[in-house]
Amino acid sequence: MMDRVKERIRMGEECAQMLNGVCQQELDDLAKAILHARRIFVAGWGRAGNMIKILSMNCSQAGLRTYVVGDNGTPAIGEEDLLVIGSGSGETKTMCIIAQQAKDHGAKLALVTGNGDSTIGRLADLKVVIPKPVRPEGEKVPDGCGGSIYPVFNMVADTVQSYLAEYMNLVPADIGFNHNNLE
Repeated sequence: MMDRVKERIRMGEECAQMLNGVCQQELDDLAKAILHARRIFVAGWGRAGNMIKILSMNCSQAGLRTYVVGDNGTPAIGEEDLLVIGSGSGETKTMCIIAQQAKDHGAKLALVTGNGDSTIGRLADLKVVIPKPVRPEGEKVPDGCGGSIYPVFNMVADTVQSYLAEYMNLVPADIGFNHNNLE
């Protein structure tokens, strides 16, 4: 039986290592692109899709116009808009098509990923690359436990939200004003 406490500690340290490995300039560039976009669109599939929606929520709470691709209320994308795709591999077929469509309509494209040298990465105007964790040689990780960059997607979204709050001079009450109240 695995030592569950030890495994939780290892997973937390691994997430901290990955977040620490994200390039600061990439985070700054994403926050500034969001700030200067007319509207922000987010898209992703699977776990990456679920996590990138947190970025949309954070933008909404900062008072920005944001949409989730695929929702019925999402308008047409165009120039001055930003599409942020979350894709661990950067190769998710549906996201590759959506990325190309956004570029064809003149939108700027950002990617949050574990693979910057990917199909979507090569299309992207900017990207935030979450590095894979580095483990000591020979370290065995229990099946299904670790190596996942997806928890760090959430941390990237929250980090970007804090930068937006700083750039926009927002205080917690401003964020709270836009917080979902249909709960």
